[in-house]
Amino acid sequence: MPRITNIQKDLTLSKDDKLLGSDKTGATRNYSLEDIATFVESENSSVYKHHQNNAATTWTITHNLDLENYLPHVSIKLSGGASFDNVQALGIVTYVNKNELTINLVKSQSGYAYLRK
Repeated sequence: MPRITNIQKDLTLSKDDKLLGSDKTGATRNYSLEDIATFVESENSSVYKHHQNNAATTWTITHNLDLENYLPHVSIKLSGGASFDNVQALGIVTYVNKNELTINLVKSQSGYAYLRK
């Protein structure tokens, strides 16, 4: 890869600006900010919001995110206002299959669970 010796400061970004990077084969490529923004948006569009209306110690969540090769990030917000990332601090997340998980809490709670692919 060539060495860059002089970098000009440009404080204005536009969708047509280019970033230099490597693709998965190692080939050097120019990527436009618009292409990167589109990629990030598509990767983050797989979010599921579960509303647990009734207080329960076990929340069963069918999210249909088709998570074959990785696990989602799970955040919960309890009806009392507390928010938790990494639910293990409250209970246990069990990944049942690629489209379902359970959250087991130490006491009955209602609230929301947010899953991000």
